[in-house]
Amino acid sequence: MRNMLKYVAIPIASYMVMSLSTFAQQRTYDLKTVGKHDDEVLGVFVNGDNTRFATSSLDESIKIWSIPEGKDLITIKGHLGHVNNISFSGDDKQIASAGSDRTVRVWDVATGTQQYVLTGHTAEVIGVYFSPKNDYIASTSFDRTVKLWDTKLRTEVKTLRGHTDKTNDVAYSYDGQYLASCSDDKTIKIWSTDINSKDAILTLSGHDTQVLTVLYSFDSKRLASADEKGVVKIWEMPSGNLLRTINAHNEIVQSVSWAEDNRTIVTGSLDKFVKLWNSDTGENLMSMDVGSDIWGVDLTSSADHIMVGCADGSVKMMVEKKEAIKGKEKSKGKGGKK
Repeated sequence: MRNMLKYVAIPIASYMVMSLSTFAQQRTYDLKTVGKHDDEVLGVFVNGDNTRFATSSLDESIKIWSIPEGKDLITIKGHLGHVNNISFSGDDKQIASAGSDRTVRVWDVATGTQQYVLTGHTAEVIGVYFSPKNDYIASTSFDRTVKLWDTKLRTEVKTLRGHTDKTNDVAYSYDGQYLASCSDDKTIKIWSTDINSKDAILTLSGHDTQVLTVLYSFDSKRLASADEKGVVKIWEMPSGNLLRTINAHNEIVQSVSWAEDNRTIVTGSLDKFVKLWNSDTGENLMSMDVGSDIWGVDLTSSADHIMVGCADGSVKMMVEKKEAIKGKEKSKGKGGKK
């Protein structure tokens, strides 16, 4: 059993409305395996127009797949070690990857050709993320730093220091104003994207264990974070106020992602479950056991497809059932609300 947020002393009428709302928002999916890596899948990233997704693996490769077919389009190799994470550029033409070989590498999506290599981290690179305008790439490393790289000059332009332990993940806000990083030091730091600013403008404390991932909502008004105990927190941005804590899983959550409604989030865990949540209420909208430990998960903008990277090397796709989609459309037509 997963621990859910508890509502106390709710009037009967309100409880009925809540129950109906919860029922209306439940989502159901079919699960299929679309392919495999030769080792554990560590990262999953859907591109901007929802036509491709990329996976990275312990087998030192990156694969690009089609949506919705799930066809294996291309395999990219070049890292001299496992590939921890990937990020599509905003125009979907490039992929940046973070490797245990201490490098960030940038690849052409169409051909799989390596375009350049960024070196400077002194330990394996764990997180990587393109800025909204593709002019910078941010990366995190077990060397405790966050580095910014200029994509035109193809060189390091700034190193951000402040975390006291390994840095695990990094993400830009979609408005381009902020950068969030998280660490084994149990904190999240918010940085200005002003190239002249080097000190964190905010430190978020609330997790009681290592924070493994962070991601901004599409409207940049919220930040989701997840930790080694399976706890997910939702923060108001840019104030940093904690809005909600969700005891989402009973194992490590390495990956969390937002849908375009800025409300729905997906989580995947080493407890083998993929779950959808309403971040406003903490309601669980879907829970599915995919049969293997999960390191990476991402979803299309409308959450009708969820891509899952598993520890057994399999790449899975969850497709929302058509009857569920029709039901939602009918409900939307009557009430005008999701």
